[in-house]
Amino acid sequence: MTTRTTATVVNGMLKPDGRLPLPDQTRVTVTIEPIEERLEPAQAWESLKAWIRANPLHGLGPHLTRDELHERR
Repeated sequence: MTTRTTATVVNGMLKPDGRLPLPDQTRVTVTIEPIEERLEPAQAWESLKAWIRANPLHGLGPHLTRDELHERR
C-alpha cells in the first residue's frame, strides 16, 4: 500500500498534515522532497532579475573585426 501525504518539519521532526491510514508501529520508507513555494508574478520577476544580475552572460566567442563584420567581396 502506498500513501502520499504532505508534512511540515517542526523541531527536526516530520508532522504529517493529516492522519495516516496506517496502524501504530508500522515501519515505512520515507522519501523527502521539499515543496517549493510558488512566487507571485512580481516576486518571480524580481527574483529572475536578481539571478540575471548575479550571473551575467558574457560573450564567449571571438570578437570580429570591423572588416570581418562588413565583408566586402
